[in-house]
Amino acid sequence: MDNQKFGAFIASTRKEKGWTQLELAEKLNVTDKAVSKWERGLGFPDIKTIEPLAEALDVSILEIMRSEHLNENQVSTDHASEALVNVIDVVTYQRKIERRNILIGIILIITIIMAIFLVDTMHLEGVIFVCLPIILLSIGIWLIILSWYRYKHSLSYSITLIFGILSLMFPIMLCLLLYFAFMLGGPITK
Repeated sequence: MDNQKFGAFIASTRKEKGWTQLELAEKLNVTDKAVSKWERGLGFPDIKTIEPLAEALDVSILEIMRSEHLNENQVSTDHASEALVNVIDVVTYQRKIERRNILIGIILIITIIMAIFLVDTMHLEGVIFVCLPIILLSIGIWLIILSWYRYKHSLSYSITLIFGILSLMFPIMLCLLLYFAFMLGGPITK
């Protein structure tokens, strides 16, 4: 199923009704940001929302899934088969998003647990001067690579790039601070 074609179909059908994205969203009990995301081709509605969407726009589910208006006598088994394939594609896409979100959650939980153990074993100074720069350096490099990937695929990349650069700033500034501190005589001990 083509995201862009689907989004254009939803947008044009909504505009034919004279509705704003917010008005359509209220009819479906979703946010206007969700409708905007669908119309820009950045995602699909939840599979449970397809039927209410079709009812709200006064089109058939088959027309929603094919992303085009059909005449009553135009429905064939090929169209129905294609719509079924599109439903399977949407469900597969949604499962992929769910798996990604679960993986992100697991990684966050593991990261928090590791951070607690690091602070406990290395004390706060050790974490700030040893672990944090390494972690931020890794995150910065990863975010810059991600922003390059997003740039190559014509996606929004500026926020990712900014966070990547900011993540790199802490380790760089810490290295410069330590370099100049040692150049000026190092720490004073008594």
